[in-house]
Amino acid sequence: MRKWNFLVALVACGFILSPLAVSQQDQDLRKDLKQLRQDMNRVMAANQEVLSQNADLRGRLGTQKCSALEKQINALADSLEYAAGTTVNSVANPITISGEFRIRSGWAIDRDFGASFPNSENEDDNGSFDDVRFRVAFDFDFSKDVTTHFSMQANGLFNNADTPSSNGNLSQVDLYEGWILVRNIFGREELSNKSGRQEIVLGNEFIFGNNDFFSGETHDASTWLWATDSFDLHFIFAKLAITENLNTRDYPYANVGSFRGFDDDEMYALYFTLKTIKNHVLDLFWVYMNGNNGGSIGTLGNGLSEPSNGDAVKGFAANEFYYHTVGFRIGGVFDVAAGLDYNVNLAYQYGELKRTGGTSDVDVDALTFEVEVGLTFNANNNFRIYGRFLYAEGGETNRFGTVTDSGFIPLFPERHAQGNSDDHTAYRARYGIMNIIPMDNVITIQLGLTFDPASDWTVGLTGLWARHDEDVSDGVNNNLSDIGFEIDLFAEYRYSTEATFSAGIGFFFADEGAPYKGGSYAGGNDDVAVLFYVQSRVTF
Repeated sequence: MRKWNFLVALVACGFILSPLAVSQQDQDLRKDLKQLRQDMNRVMAANQEVLSQNADLRGRLGTQKCSALEKQINALADSLEYAAGTTVNSVANPITISGEFRIRSGWAIDRDFGASFPNSENEDDNGSFDDVRFRVAFDFDFSKDVTTHFSMQANGLFNNADTPSSNGNLSQVDLYEGWILVRNIFGREELSNKSGRQEIVLGNEFIFGNNDFFSGETHDASTWLWATDSFDLHFIFAKLAITENLNTRDYPYANVGSFRGFDDDEMYALYFTLKTIKNHVLDLFWVYMNGNNGGSIGTLGNGLSEPSNGDAVKGFAANEFYYHTVGFRIGGVFDVAAGLDYNVNLAYQYGELKRTGGTSDVDVDALTFEVEVGLTFNANNNFRIYGRFLYAEGGETNRFGTVTDSGFIPLFPERHAQGNSDDHTAYRARYGIMNIIPMDNVITIQLGLTFDPASDWTVGLTGLWARHDEDVSDGVNNNLSDIGFEIDLFAEYRYSTEATFSAGIGFFFADEGAPYKGGSYAGGNDDVAVLFYVQSRVTF
C-alpha cells in the first residue's frame, strides 16, 4: 500500500514542476534576445561612424583640403587607376629580360704594314672606328621544364644614323637567337632538348665558341643533352647553309631540272664531358661536316671548304667538303700557390674537299693542339703568369703549286678567350687584340701576366710570336714563313655589377708572312701596326 502512495506523490510533483521549467526557459531566451539586440545596435553605431568619417574624408579630398599624406595617397590612387588600364597577360611566369649594350671606339695605324698598293699613296691607313652591339633577350618560363628564348640584336659601325652601309647598319635589327628548351623528357630529368637558333659554347671554346667579343656566333640547330652529376653528353645537329628555298605556304620540296634540292651543309657532333675528376674536367668530341653546298663560313671568317694556307690566290675553290674532327680537351687546377691551372686541346681532322671541273680533290689530314699553363701567386690580387702554345698544321702544295692537303680548318673557336672557362664575361685576348695572328697554319708562343691592382681593376700584358707551319706566297714572293710578334697591354674597370669599362693597345711588328685581311701577305712591308681601343659595356 505504501508503494502505491509513493508513485502517486511522484506523478503529482511532475505535474506541478513542469510549468515552472518551461517558464525558466522562456526567461533565458528573452535575456539572450535582449543581449543580441544591444550588440547589433553597437555594430550599427560603429558602422555609421565609419561611414561618416569616410564621407568627411571624401569631402576634404574633393575640396583639396587635405594633409600632405592625403595628397600622396591621392597621387598614388591616380597612378594605380592609370596602371589598371595597362594589362599584360601571359601564361609564362617568370618572364626574364637580359641583354648587352656595348660601344667600342678605336684607332688603327698602318694595318697595311706600309704596303704600296695602287693609289695607296692617296689613301690614309690611319683612322678611327666605332664598333657597336645592342642585344636584348627575353626568356619565357612556362613551367620548370619548358622555356623559350628570343633575342634581337643590332650590330655594326657608327654610320650617321639611318644611312645604309656595307659595314653594318645599326638600323637593321636581326634575330640573334630563338629557341625552345624542354627538360625532363619522357620523365627523365637527365634528358633535355634545345631547338632553334642558339649559341653553342663548349669547353674553353677552342672548337665551339660564341664569338661574343664581336658580333656573336649562333647555329640553327637541335641540341640534345643527357646531363648527370658524373657527365654531360651533347648531340648536335645543325644546318650551316642551304640551297632549298622555303615555301611558307607549303613544305619545301626538291628543285628539278639542272638544280639539285637539299644540297645543304650540315654538322653532326657528339660532345662528352666527364665531371667525376675533382678540380679537373675531360672533354671528348666528334664533329662531322657534311658539306654538300660548300658555302659555309667559320667563326674566323674562313671558308670551311678552304685550305688553311690561304691558297685562294691560286684559284682554289672547293664545291663540297666532307671531313671529321675528333679530339679531346682536359683542364683543371692543382693546389700549387694560389692555383696552378692548365688547359690542353687536341683535335685531328680527316676527310676530303671535293672540286668539280676536272680538278683534283684535296685531302683533309691535319692536326692542331693548344696548351696553356698559368700560375696564380696571390689570391688577393690574382697575380697570374701564363704561357700558351698553339700548333695548327698548314696545307701543302706540290712543286706545281697545286694544293694537295688542306691543313687544319678552324671551326668555331673563340679568339678572345675568357679568363676562365666558367666565366664567359672576363675577356682575355687569346691570340692578340689586333686579330692578325691566325689560328690555322701557324705555330705561336705567348707569354703574359694579369693582376688586380684593386678589387674592381684588372690589368694585363702579353707578348706573342708566330710563324706559319707551311710557307705561303703573296703571288710574287714565295717561301714566306715568319708572321711577326705582337705586344698587348689591356685594362678593365668594373664600375658596377652590370657596367664595365676597358681599354687596350697593341703593337704588331710585321714580318714577311703577316696576313692581310682578305688574303695575301705583307711581303717586304714591315711597318709597325698599332691599335688602340676603349670600350663601355653593360650586361643585364
